[in-house]
Amino acid sequence: MTMRSQEQELHQWLQRLADDPANAGNPLLAEFQKLAERHGKLLRQFRKIAKISDRLQTETKDMARQQRQFVLMVSHEFRTPLAIIDSASQMLELEPKLPVSVMPRLGKIRNAVQRMAHLIERCLTDDRLGTAAARPSSFDLTALLTAMAAEVGASSPGHRFVLQGFDRPVPIPGDRDLLAVVFSNLLENAVKYSPKGGAVRLDLSVGDGQVTIQVADEGIGVNATDAARLFDKYFRASNAAGTTGAGLGLHLARSIVDTHGGGIAVTSEPGRGSAFTVRLPTVRHVPATPPVKEPSS
Repeated sequence: MTMRSQEQELHQWLQRLADDPANAGNPLLAEFQKLAERHGKLLRQFRKIAKISDRLQTETKDMARQQRQFVLMVSHEFRTPLAIIDSASQMLELEPKLPVSVMPRLGKIRNAVQRMAHLIERCLTDDRLGTAAARPSSFDLTALLTAMAAEVGASSPGHRFVLQGFDRPVPIPGDRDLLAVVFSNLLENAVKYSPKGGAVRLDLSVGDGQVTIQVADEGIGVNATDAARLFDKYFRASNAAGTTGAGLGLHLARSIVDTHGGGIAVTSEPGRGSAFTVRLPTVRHVPATPPVKEPSS
């Protein structure tokens, strides 16, 4: 029953009471009429609030849709000029007459382009997570992590990568591309927040229907207050001011892991590094559906 029909029914009920000769002169009838009027005012206020709430929800959805469209448009528009800059930088590196002193500058340009490209990819991944589910398929997690560690290690000569538990294939169901975003973020952060180098340890273990991956570094670490918020969107730790980042990577990592029915956690201590632990199911995760109610007899 709608609020308007409730108000109409109440007025009809009071009118029947007032028309009944047995209630003539009854002092309670006047009190009932006052209560009905107050009730009617409250119902009218509730209707106004409901209309405002509906309008706000509609406007919020429109704003979110416009924001996604803007991010997609800007991201796609940025890709072409970034590709041109990267290609031109590569061509300049091949120029034999180029002064040696210019080479480090070209490296900085290419690194900046790669950072922008990664940021764009993360924005697009965030949009994809909000509009589509992961596309599960079986793949070898060991091979993925080994290749990613080798790639990050090749560009980080000051860090030593130590892999444990990578002696056999570990097939898991999941969206390989999305999970690659998770471990790319963790490995890149391990290097980025360990400016003095050191070991980056990857431990892989399987048991109890899940695979556990830990990525640990010997970097700057974070305090307990910041650690509790590391996976919040756009949050950056208080000691991360000197490094580049948008606060999207770990938020995306948690969203992707959650989509796969797993979990991600961090332990950290200032000056003693951080350890991120990811747990993923080794069987396909099927989102829970609410139970079907039996029809009442």
